[in-house]
Amino acid sequence: MRNLTQPLSLALFLLVLLAGCAGAPEKPVAEVAAPAVDVAAIQRMADEGRVREAAKAYAGLAAQSASPQREAYLLAAAELWLQGNDVPQAAQTVHEIDEDRLDATLRIRLALLEAELALARREPEQAVTILDPLEARVGTRPPAVRARFHRLRALAFAQTGHYIEMARERVRLEPLLTSPEDILTNQRAIVTGLQTLSPEALDQLRTAPPPDVLSGWLELARMGQTAAMAGQNNLELARWHERYPRHPAQEPVITALLKARPRVAPMPNAIALILPLNNRFAKAAAAVRDGFFAAYYAQLAAAGGNPPSLRIYDEGDTPSDIQRIYQQAVDDGAGFVVGPLDKDAVNALARAEQLPVPVLALNYVEGAESSPANLFQISLSPEQEASQVAERAWQDGHRRAAVIFPDSEWGQRVTTAFKARWLELGGELAEGQRYDAKQNDYSQPIRALLNVDESEERFKAVRAALLPAGQKVEFTPRRRADIDFVFMAAFSRQARLIRPQLRFFHAAKVPVYSTSHAFDGVVDKEIDRDMDGVMFADMPWTLDVERPAGGLKAEITNLWPGDAKRYPRLYALGVDAYNLIGHLNGLRRNPADSFPGETGDLSLDAANRVQRRLVWSRFENGVPRPLPESR
Repeated sequence: MRNLTQPLSLALFLLVLLAGCAGAPEKPVAEVAAPAVDVAAIQRMADEGRVREAAKAYAGLAAQSASPQREAYLLAAAELWLQGNDVPQAAQTVHEIDEDRLDATLRIRLALLEAELALARREPEQAVTILDPLEARVGTRPPAVRARFHRLRALAFAQTGHYIEMARERVRLEPLLTSPEDILTNQRAIVTGLQTLSPEALDQLRTAPPPDVLSGWLELARMGQTAAMAGQNNLELARWHERYPRHPAQEPVITALLKARPRVAPMPNAIALILPLNNRFAKAAAAVRDGFFAAYYAQLAAAGGNPPSLRIYDEGDTPSDIQRIYQQAVDDGAGFVVGPLDKDAVNALARAEQLPVPVLALNYVEGAESSPANLFQISLSPEQEASQVAERAWQDGHRRAAVIFPDSEWGQRVTTAFKARWLELGGELAEGQRYDAKQNDYSQPIRALLNVDESEERFKAVRAALLPAGQKVEFTPRRRADIDFVFMAAFSRQARLIRPQLRFFHAAKVPVYSTSHAFDGVVDKEIDRDMDGVMFADMPWTLDVERPAGGLKAEITNLWPGDAKRYPRLYALGVDAYNLIGHLNGLRRNPADSFPGETGDLSLDAANRVQRRLVWSRFENGVPRPLPESR
């Protein structure tokens, strides 16, 4: 409530309180209850950095003043206490303020100060709670007030790890800034925050088309995560400018981002590709080969220069021959070898005493025995995917699992990998059931998985004991209630049969997780209409997540439409096998780094195995839709 006996003086006082840069304490230099010279002297103390003395002086003025001047002086004192890093004293002073005595303008200032105190105490959720109701109220306030609001929200979201929300606030903040230094600081904060997000998140969050400012920042951050060859920066930056011609990103920010970008090692002069060209793996090998060559020509078109020569060798039918074939490739001048593909041949190559030329094998070595230092390995490993299913289910908050898997060698491998990781995380296994993958009716293993049989047996026993002979009674079987989710190990044909049968036996609301094998890699909402709700991890290539390879998938589909649908993941493996060559040493030097491949985000473990971090999706109306990252 205002003191109507001194309207002009109080108006001047409030006007000065709201002046100044965003985030800094406003400076009440006009005086109401004390001589103006005293307030001016206090203001000089604050300007000279004597904030504690100034805060004490404002508190003294508050003690001599009546409301609402008292509250205004206390607010100024609290802001100065906080500026001097005396959080407890600032909080105590805020506690003394009677909010009911403040007008709308000072209430906003008080709320902003309380949010700053929450951030100083590392309580960002509390800060967000304070700030959320202010959004509509600050919209018509002076730029300095709105800037302070958006800056505080950005800091709160950064403290909670919500970097996309932080970036949105800083995009809103920038038009309110006047200092070039503040604008650069704000843009650097946007880039730094966004680069903490995973490549999948940066791709999935870019939902608005160019020239959306936030999407432009997301693309820049993604570009900064991706390793570049010599001369690639200028080309990619020119394309970015074409899509975002009026983007506010300033040259020093872009230059620093591209300077810190990982660099691709020079490609070898000659590369050998060893694949089984004439046996039962020939079709699969052809898809890998064509993906490899597609990546080769795409890189040549983008970077130019002198490309490495490529030479293909037949892996043959006898795994023991692989060391001889490798040596032939080396003798022919190969500086890098890709292959073999067959697991037995990879195992045989791993037994070599040394490999003078680096090799990227297209399968994993069996066992834990040490391999030559120059042997790198990449695989579309189902065991690796099953482990990621366990991790995702755990991160989603589930603790008790039921598992249904095919009675086959593949099913046993996948289930063993899932169980090992699930138990390692601390999860429990409530039930496991096998099924015959050649059948179409899986009702018996599903009934057993869900304990529907036990429910029916209990009913029969109760009816026999308590009801007269021949009397009918309605009964609905019940599934067990002690499972949090089902892990379904299945290929697409079996998955399309198992999912509706789970629904039929009263498990429609039980989450179902699977590996990429439940999706054949081609979107078809008609044949996958019964798969709704199934969550699975798959590679960016099959889920059409944009990657640096860009339009390669469309080109491959046009060239080989039949095989591209039959072997989509093998084409992606071929693309990554080529693109990884220049990145392997960098990934080995820094295990925390990753490369955004078509088969996943690729990193290297201590055994030189490429680990693939996949993208999560869920079927909705028969179509895989991206899922947000689990926290």
